[in-house]
Amino acid sequence: MTKLRLLGVFSISGLALAGFGGPAKRPLVDPSAVSFPLVEAGTLEIDGTVVGQPRARDGIVYFATREGFLTAVVVPARQILWRFKADHSISASPELGEDHILFRDNENVIYVLDFKGSLVLKKQLGEDVTSAIRENRGRMNFGTSSGKVIALDLSVDGEQLWEFTATAPASAITAGQVFSGDLVILGAADGRLLALDHTGKPVWEFAATGTITADPVEADGRLYFGTENRFFYCLNAATGKKIWARRLQGAPLHPALIHGRRLAVPASNSVVYFLSRQGGSILSWEVVPSRIVHEIVIAGSLILVSSAAPDLVALDFSTGKRVGQHLASGPLVAGALWVSPVIVLVVGDEESGRQRLVFFRSQPAGASAASKGRFHGF
Repeated sequence: MTKLRLLGVFSISGLALAGFGGPAKRPLVDPSAVSFPLVEAGTLEIDGTVVGQPRARDGIVYFATREGFLTAVVVPARQILWRFKADHSISASPELGEDHILFRDNENVIYVLDFKGSLVLKKQLGEDVTSAIRENRGRMNFGTSSGKVIALDLSVDGEQLWEFTATAPASAITAGQVFSGDLVILGAADGRLLALDHTGKPVWEFAATGTITADPVEADGRLYFGTENRFFYCLNAATGKKIWARRLQGAPLHPALIHGRRLAVPASNSVVYFLSRQGGSILSWEVVPSRIVHEIVIAGSLILVSSAAPDLVALDFSTGKRVGQHLASGPLVAGALWVSPVIVLVVGDEESGRQRLVFFRSQPAGASAASKGRFHGF
């Protein structure tokens, strides 16, 4: 098993690295090819403990570890591309921006890297960052525990462009940033959804019922988001006007997924709800084996659901029905990643405490039953 160490960086040949100097311009493979059952295609042992949700783009997976490393792995080669060491430990997910990777450590130092792993900007903040740090049009935006929304200029050494503080009572910014046209949209612990223009001036405010912890999703001029009080909303993104609201049996604690006229909403009661985008009616629902503690992801026409159990469940987006299931060798540490044509899981070993990246492909047609391992098709 390959060790995930700095030595791995130098073991990649110049030829292997030549195609991975940065994100590719196009997807590597048609993303509609995934099907169950799956077969293991390789593993990579991790030195450290993965925190937050890894991200993937154009054949490369980026993940942070508690020990303070951000690592980029080339999925086709199953090799480390680079590693970057922060000054302190990390507990939050990295974010992939337009031209940069953004993350923070546990002492509220923000790091901005290019996609080759080189440091572009480092900024020490004076208060706790409580939202994702996201890039938009040469700026980075984030929210703080005191209810501030801050924009920094990425091209001028992180110079502050503007700062907005929500009106009393102050409430931590807990969701976002989401960008819709010139608007920056964030959610707060007190249930307010705030929209600011590109200069930090408020445009509209919507009062939802319950804390907003999952990022809103924008599509076709509409915003979709849920709260801890089990409400799910659809708003006009330009005005903040409510289009519809739906009460669910579980709290939608992760971002929804959108496909055509449907929404997939993972909820705290171990159910994925499929809602109509038009009016919010519940079209169907599917129960999964355990709590949905990780983000869900689209893989072609399927949804991959990672739960607290070692189960990965595949649902058909068009019908909401379960079409496949994979039982991992240990608990799933993060949500599955779709790096076409490969599914990447972060799997833990309960006895050793070690973690590893495991790469899966669709089971080849005609493969023997013995090669399928612990996989189930429906």
